[in-house]
Amino acid sequence: RLPVDQEKLYNATYCPSLHDLLSVSDVVSINCPLNAATTNLISTAEFAAMKDGAYLINTARGAVIDEAALKVALDSGKVARAGVDVLCNEPNVDPWFFEQDNVIIQPHLGGLTDVAFRKAERECFENVRAFFETGKANSPVNMERLKK
Repeated sequence: RLPVDQEKLYNATYCPSLHDLLSVSDVVSINCPLNAATTNLISTAEFAAMKDGAYLINTARGAVIDEAALKVALDSGKVARAGVDVLCNEPNVDPWFFEQDNVIIQPHLGGLTDVAFRKAERECFENVRAFFETGKANSPVNMERLKK
């Protein structure tokens, strides 16, 4: 939690729990790793805690959201619209999601742009050049495995 004076400065309101946050959010954006604590992080109880007509965005991993509960929330209008670039059981996604007018499915390819490729290519060549000029890459990931 931020100090109270910083919260006031940014007009931020602290929410002590996920359910408190969900109950006041118009848009819920899920951006977290998938692990034991986040599997089905958003399920029936969390959808119930949400404002009616909330928007849901999931760019994390499919299993962070309980898809059966999401289907109920979408059908009931609890969730007005969902935007996802990840779903469970990919590539064998539940076809129900493709048939919904209130679900937008995008491929999980946010980093696959021409600019991202050019930057990655440049970084790669700069690493190779630095290695041959200095004996060390700019951003080594396996330095301990290189023979000296």
